[in-house]
Amino acid sequence: MGGGSCELRLLLEAYLDYLRLECGLAENSLIAYRRDLELLLESLFKRGIYEHANVRADDLTDFLATQRHEGISARSIARRVSAIRMFFRFAGVELKREADPAIHLQPPKLSQPLPDYLTDEQVEKLLNAPTATAQMSAVQSALILRDRAILHTLYATGARVSEVCGLTLNRLHLDSGYLSVRGKGNKERIVPIGKLAVENVRIYLERGRPPLLKRPVDFVYVSKSGRKLSRTRVWDVVKIYAGQAGLRVSDVHPHTLRHCFATHMLENGADIRSVQEMLGHVSISTTQIYTHVDQKRLRSVMQRFHPRAG
Repeated sequence: MGGGSCELRLLLEAYLDYLRLECGLAENSLIAYRRDLELLLESLFKRGIYEHANVRADDLTDFLATQRHEGISARSIARRVSAIRMFFRFAGVELKREADPAIHLQPPKLSQPLPDYLTDEQVEKLLNAPTATAQMSAVQSALILRDRAILHTLYATGARVSEVCGLTLNRLHLDSGYLSVRGKGNKERIVPIGKLAVENVRIYLERGRPPLLKRPVDFVYVSKSGRKLSRTRVWDVVKIYAGQAGLRVSDVHPHTLRHCFATHMLENGADIRSVQEMLGHVSISTTQIYTHVDQKRLRSVMQRFHPRAG
């Protein structure tokens, strides 16, 4: 990328350092911020703009208009607007300048898609899909036990796939019925885990994990070669068993089980604040999308208690 060591380039590097060191932003998020902001800087450099003081609001809106013209999705544009606004807010503080060319940037309005989720019966089929047979080798049987434990962990805790892959043995507290997971921004949180999931994790630890180990590792879930399990492999695992369970594979992924966890918790009367805490959402507005599933229960309550419900 051009720009050499100009002011905007130096500000970008300082901003990314700030996000990494002071905000504890996850590496994937940092990569996305860098990509979005480097696209902007490349656009500014083509206009001969290398310093903060020379950036005008029109330069930013022209950049976003070009992005839309190139077919970039509204969701990606919204993310870039957010990145640009935060970057220029940071730059203004660093340079002690009040002028902010991004202050009036507005993201496109996004429709809020409802999360995919499965019924109780569909989840049951998915969780029971990994089944060992007598003809399998010891390693194949071990992988079946691992996959079954992974599916149960995802559904029982609502943890993200990256959080499950990152689980270490010292974060398992099965006797007490909870896990300690490390989520976005490197933040730790306590997540309860149910009895059935605990049972499947124990079976995996006792009979499934040892045949897979090639050397001592701390990670709970390991690959066939004994290394830390990748998120990609967990995606594959969920897809494979979704197919075996007779589900539409294109509609099922690891995050679906997180959606199912939240949906079924609320359906069965859990309060939204508790679900927010277990999911690790910073804002309750993120959790509120799951309240759509509670309509059936609310309708039932109304019919039972409203004097004119009929």
